[in-house]
Amino acid sequence: MRVSDDIEVRVVGSGDGPAMMQFLLEHYYREEPLTVGCSPPEPDEADKEFLLSNIQHGACLIALQGGTRIVGALVAGPKDAHEADHLTEEVAKHAGTKWGRILSLLTRIERETNVCQRYGIPSAMHVHAVGIDPTLRRQGVATLLVKAVEDVARSQGHRLLVGDCSSSYSARLLERLGYKLIHTIRYDEFLDESGQQIIRPPAPHDCIQTFVTLL
Repeated sequence: MRVSDDIEVRVVGSGDGPAMMQFLLEHYYREEPLTVGCSPPEPDEADKEFLLSNIQHGACLIALQGGTRIVGALVAGPKDAHEADHLTEEVAKHAGTKWGRILSLLTRIERETNVCQRYGIPSAMHVHAVGIDPTLRRQGVATLLVKAVEDVARSQGHRLLVGDCSSSYSARLLERLGYKLIHTIRYDEFLDESGQQIIRPPAPHDCIQTFVTLL
C-alpha cells in the first residue's frame, strides 16, 4: 500500500526477517525503555526471536523509502483471552534472564488488562514494537504504520488494537491518534522480591501505559 509519494508501507514477508531485525537493532532496541532499562544493554536472543515469530501472522509492517530503504518497522500479532497464561509459561521458561524479567512485567499487564475479556471479544491485535529511522521521526511515518496495522487487523477480523507503550513517545503517539488509556504501571513500582526496582529506563520514561482502540 502506497501512503505517500516516496514512502510505501507493506506487510513483512518471511524473507524480510533479517532486514527487519537489523533495522530494529539500530532504531528500536537501542532506545526501547524495557531494553535499555534492564542489564545487559543488548536484547536477549529470545526477545528477538519473539519479535520475528510474529511475521507468520501477517501483521508486521515495514515502511520503505524509495522502494528499498527501510525507514520504519512495526511488529504486531494476535492474542486471545488466554494470553496471560501463555506469558506465565514463558516467564518460567526464561527465569533468571533479561527477557524473563521483561516478560514478568508484560505478564502482569496482561493479567490486569485482559482486553479480550474486558471488551467481550475473541481476539485482539497487539502492537509489540515500533521503530523509526531518526532522520524521519516526527514526519508521520509512525502514524502511517499504526493506521496500516489497523487496516490489517480489521481485515483479519480483529475488533481491537492494543499497545503497551513502554516509551513516553509512543504513548504520546497513540494518545494523539485517539487511543484510550486503560492501564498504567510506573517503573519505580515494579519491584523484585527484595523491593528493588527491576527496570530502570532513562528519563523521560517513567511508566508503561496500555492504550486501545476499537476497530
